[in-house]
Amino acid sequence: MKKEIPIFMGLVAGVIWYTEFFIAGLFYENLKLFFANGLRIGGVVGVMISIYSVSRQMYMKIKYNNERYYSFLRISMILLMLFLGAKRGMSPGTPFMSMFMNVYVPFQATVFSLLAFYIASAAYRSFKAKSLESAVLLVASVIVMMGKIPLGEAIWDKIPLFGEWILDAPSSAGRRAIIFGGYLGSITMFIRIFFGLERAHLSE
Repeated sequence: MKKEIPIFMGLVAGVIWYTEFFIAGLFYENLKLFFANGLRIGGVVGVMISIYSVSRQMYMKIKYNNERYYSFLRISMILLMLFLGAKRGMSPGTPFMSMFMNVYVPFQATVFSLLAFYIASAAYRSFKAKSLESAVLLVASVIVMMGKIPLGEAIWDKIPLFGEWILDAPSSAGRRAIIFGGYLGSITMFIRIFFGLERAHLSE
């Protein structure tokens, strides 16, 4: 029964969820709200599990003196943000939002600024015209990057237009193809779960 019940629940949920697109009515509207609220509840439970997992990991590092100071600082900041959010809320002007805007956002900007150097370094190593395809990719990336900075427009005023065209036409077509492939994969996974062929969520 440990396997049959989850498979049956997936079958029933799939039937209810997808027949809503073909049979409209108040009954299915209420079911849509039920599933949406269930996803929110699942998200809250996931956050609680992640907090427990991080806290346990930090406790083990503090206990065995493995990056003890960083772990203590991390768990202290988590508890501080939870305390500030529970006491005063998360609206603008509260201590929680002040900590978020004045501490977390600058840290995030710092990490992304460091990431830009790694991306530039990886691009320098990988963008080498070893073949016709790599040469086309190199030229397109240079045009796009030059179109985003004032230097490109100073060299030729048509470079930003070419850069926007590359982003809107060839790049957009490739992005849509990737999204379309993802949709096909999700439909295939739904069919496998619907008919009980996919059992990875049953620890098999």
